Amino acid sequence: MIAAQPLDQIQMVSLSTRRPFPRRLFNVLSRLECLAVLEIIHLATHADRAEHVRSLLVRFQDCFSFTRALGGLIRLGPGRTFSGFARVINAGYPDDRRTPYREGDLAELDPLLTSTLKSLRAYHWREIRHTRSSEQERDFIAAARHSGLHNGMTIGWLDRTDTFVAFCSFAGDRDLDAERVVPLVQYVGAYILQALRRMTPPIDPAVHHSIQDLSSREKTILMWVKIGKTNWEIGRILGVSERTIRFHIGRIFSKLDVISRSQAVAVAVEQGLADLAGPIGP
Repeated sequence: MIAAQPLDQIQMVSLSTRRPFPRRLFNVLSRLECLAVLEIIHLATHADRAEHVRSLLVRFQDCFSFTRALGGLIRLGPGRTFSGFARVINAGYPDDRRTPYREGDLAELDPLLTSTLKSLRAYHWREIRHTRSSEQERDFIAAARHSGLHNGMTIGWLDRTDTFVAFCSFAGDRDLDAERVVPLVQYVGAYILQALRRMTPPIDPAVHHSIQDLSSREKTILMWVKIGKTNWEIGRILGVSERTIRFHIGRIFSKLDVISRSQAVAVAVEQGLADLAGPIGP
């Protein structure tokens, strides 16, 4: 018979050395808040439907005095750019803050979205607003505040395929205790993001979208777009109407499977579209 070894003599690998338990997060919470957080984490580990995640968002916002929440999956384009929403789960966000992203380059004006795609961590909105100086970004922020999104937090997480970013945003109408709330959103939000990740749609077989699929005229227009010319300027250069240029750019977007000029340019750069040099044929 093999003698049992006392537990205190068994060498065990400490999990705390890999990811220490954030004890200080819970030290500042009341007993009811601790129970609420543990319940959210427990439910998040089993959530695999949209209604489950919506319930998690509502529970979290109610627990920490937010008034609106939004979660979902962002489909990534070339260069980790916004290529549309693959899934959106709304828990109180105004619809007018979501639908405009389907048109034009509005997503690229959202400082929270662009920051989240570049660096995946928890963002306090005030932190982002204080670093933005362009008139378009300030106008975007003002419109968001007009819709009731005064202050809040956003967190994002990239999936392993680099195809989607899961995100959560929590908004409120009053100032946040950032020192207390930011670490909680970072910690608890990670579990909600994992639940969102489980709802990622299956990835279709890769389709290669090449600039070689473009006509000679479309390549010419894309080269002018690449150096920053507007539709009106390109029309003047090529001797056609601005409406014609918009038509060609729409075909470029369709052939390259992109939704914005910057994404089309990113594809052009990645695939080595030559710069303008000498006369270019029709």
